[in-house]
Order: sequence, then structure tokens, then C-alpha cells
Amino acid sequence: MVFFHVECRVVVLKLRRKSSLTMKSTTLTCVLTCVLLILAPTGPVQGKSLFAIMSKQAETLQHGLDLASKVGDIGSHKNSIAFMVVLSSTKSYGSGAVLQFNSVKVNYGSGFNSGNYRFTAPSEGLYVFTWSLALSSSYYGQTTLVKNGSTYHQVHCKKTYQQCGATVTVWLNKGDQVWLVTASSSVYLYGTYSSFAGWKIN
Repeated sequence: MVFFHVECRVVVLKLRRKSSLTMKSTTLTCVLTCVLLILAPTGPVQGKSLFAIMSKQAETLQHGLDLASKVGDIGSHKNSIAFMVVLSSTKSYGSGAVLQFNSVKVNYGSGFNSGNYRFTAPSEGLYVFTWSLALSSSYYGQTTLVKNGSTYHQVHCKKTYQQCGATVTVWLNKGDQVWLVTASSSVYLYGTYSSFAGWKIN
């Protein structure tokens, strides 16, 4: 039995060194076969018992690898939906103008369109949107988050040099669009310091 435990530890260590977490059942079967060939001199009765034990351990190991694979997906951006964009230059916008966030920093899921400055939901779910605008002291910072052409949330900031914005949660269906516009007055925004971001949380 000591030899059995040593062999199992060697197998587990080798499997842990694999670069891919999606270990196929055929690979595990091959590993079991190789170990059984090594343990063949122990006799058919003991060998059958060892086979049952190792089969159970193989199932447990496969379950662990499957869980690890799922955790790996959560930690990666493979299935993520998130974006962050900024204004590339300082500019004034008239009342009702779409804010032109044309410098894309992050765009997982390809939801943000730098051509029309809108985010289109790739899938249904709960989203968070946040924006921070660097304002001039000569303009009010009135901005509106628009969802499918209708006002979803508005922000009003006084005339002063400041960062002004908001963070909101929005339920979106697939294909819904969200973007930022100025409200009832013009705004003067400093490039680089003004940003718009969003991500799916559920």
C-alpha cells in the first residue's frame, strides 16, 4: 500500500503540472493503466481492489480539475463584458450632444462602438455604468445617461473645476444601447481626464 500511495502522489503531481486544466477522461484512463501495469505483481485480488480505489481517486481528481477549469474561466476575461473609454482631446459640447469617447482602453465583449460612442449589450443581464468628467469652471456639468433613446439618469454639477459623474446599475436586454449626452446646457470637457466605463455583473 505504501507503493500505491507513492505512485498516486506521483500521478497527481504530474497532472498538476499540466498546462491545461481540461484533462480528458482518456488521459486519466491511460494513467490508470500505466500504474496498474506497475502494480500487476501484487496479484489479481489486490490488483482489483487497487483498481477500484484508483478509479474513485481518478473521478475525484477529474471533478477537481473541472472545478479548477471553471474558476479559471471566472478569473479570465474570456467571457467578460466590460469597457472603458476616454476623451482623447479637450472639447466643448452643445446641449444634447453625444459625448465622443473615442479612445478605447478596454472593450471585452466588443460592446462599445467607437464610431457612434454607444454601448450595445451583447447579452441580457445587470450592468454597471460609471462616468467621470473633468469640467471647466465656465460650464455646468449636466450630463444624461441614455438608454434606448430615453433618459435613464441625469447628473448636474456646478460651475467649477472638478471631476463630476455618477455610477448606476441598469438591467439590459440583448441589443439594448446606452450612451452619454449633454443635458440642457453646453459643457466643456478636458480630454484624457474624462472617462466612461461599464461592465456586466450578472
